[in-house]
Amino acid sequence: MRFASKVDLWIGALLAVAPVMSLAGGLVSLAAGQPLGLLSPLFVGAIYGGLVFPIYYEIGEDALVIRFGLARSRIPYAKIQSVKPTRNPLSSPALSLDRLHVHAGSALGPNISPKDKAAFLAALAPHVPHLRLQGDALLPA
Repeated sequence: MRFASKVDLWIGALLAVAPVMSLAGGLVSLAAGQPLGLLSPLFVGAIYGGLVFPIYYEIGEDALVIRFGLARSRIPYAKIQSVKPTRNPLSSPALSLDRLHVHAGSALGPNISPKDKAAFLAALAPHVPHLRLQGDALLPA
């Protein structure tokens, strides 16, 4: 089962600035007869495609899969010690500050932001029988 990342309006707007500005600059360069100006929007698009989009979280057979751009992170269910709400702003594969901290050996994360946190936790719960769903968290039983 796959869950999309929640996107905070301000983060979405902030992420839109670089592509819009580089595209505008590229079009101005193109209008001025300099087609190499289009390299900037292509470069920004490649960065976004490689590092940012798509972002989703997948409940796999044996692990939680976190996909961000071309990168994939797999967290075996047995390693998940808890899943708790957080608003930690540290860099994470998340487009919202309404996050869940997946504690799997590191106090830093990952922090993820599934759009439907309740459905995500309900789908994850059967895969982590050593944890119990308590409100908006999965905690040791």
